[in-house]
Amino acid sequence: MTRRPSPPATCSTCAWCTRPDPTGGNVCQPCYAPVHRAVRDMARDATEPVVNIARQARYGDRDGPRSTEPPIPVDLDASAAAWAAAHVVVTWMDHIARTRGVPLPTRQPRPVGPLCAGAGWAAAPGRCGHPSCDAIRHDRPEHPVAAAARFVAAHLGWLRRTPDATAAGEELLGAAAAMARLIENPADRWFAGVCAEPLADDPAQHCTTDLYAWPGVTWVRCPGCQTTHQTGPRIRWLLDEARDVRGTATQLAHAAVRLGRHCTAGQLRALVQRGRLRVATVPVVPFGAEGPAAADVDEWRRPRYRFGDVLDLLDQIAEQKRVDEADRARRAAERAKRIEVGEVEVTPA
Repeated sequence: MTRRPSPPATCSTCAWCTRPDPTGGNVCQPCYAPVHRAVRDMARDATEPVVNIARQARYGDRDGPRSTEPPIPVDLDASAAAWAAAHVVVTWMDHIARTRGVPLPTRQPRPVGPLCAGAGWAAAPGRCGHPSCDAIRHDRPEHPVAAAARFVAAHLGWLRRTPDATAAGEELLGAAAAMARLIENPADRWFAGVCAEPLADDPAQHCTTDLYAWPGVTWVRCPGCQTTHQTGPRIRWLLDEARDVRGTATQLAHAAVRLGRHCTAGQLRALVQRGRLRVATVPVVPFGAEGPAAADVDEWRRPRYRFGDVLDLLDQIAEQKRVDEADRARRAAERAKRIEVGEVEVTPA
């Protein structure tokens, strides 16, 4: 019996690179390959955010101010970031299962513990054969996010042929990048903004790669388009963009240190007590912007301040310190000169 050849797939145009796709996908396979790798990485690293949420991650020496407030044993920001990334994967898993009519994945038990199979051992998969290892090894269901990510990765070939291919790819890439930022070292480099350089092959498009610079350097290279940027204009741009940002004393002190200012949360609170720094305000809802205002506080009722006011105050303090040091140096030089000409008698110790 002769098998009939399959009819050729309808050629379509990739929504990302605008090249023809002979497989008929809304996004071509080369463009979707990074999505597949990102989802696979999420399945592999699904258990890693727990370390950051429990504040067990260590990133080396800390160069920012240390708060006098005792920290809670849970990193709520890390927990929120991990939940948001997991929510994206689980949402697309549910979409695939409902649309295709396939069952949701089951969490398969995986061996946890030593696995030291060596030459001469006829070990079964997931087992090394040592009785001592069998005694301390146990099976646990895989992480639910890992199971969801593996399910999504297995159906990406179908997903890229659907009208939701672009939205799914962008959301999954964003979730994977958020998880990578969470579990990797975030403390070494500072965010220098988006590259925004026109692309060489398409000047109408701009590079959207995030830039991260090492402290103390004067330039940063974009890993996407290899363009070199000076950090000075980047810092000034970030300062202008961040002036209206509001935060607690601890948050703003840490941000100020990152931008080259010398500041601690205790110093900011002392400036508040002296009346030099004021708490930010928000209008009372029933009255609007023209009515009375209330103090701006976060969800834990901690007062928040405007970052621009903090920067201006720190600049004033630094300038006053510079003027005082120059004045002391001038008076010391004048006194030394008078002593030299005999106008001032030196009292022996």
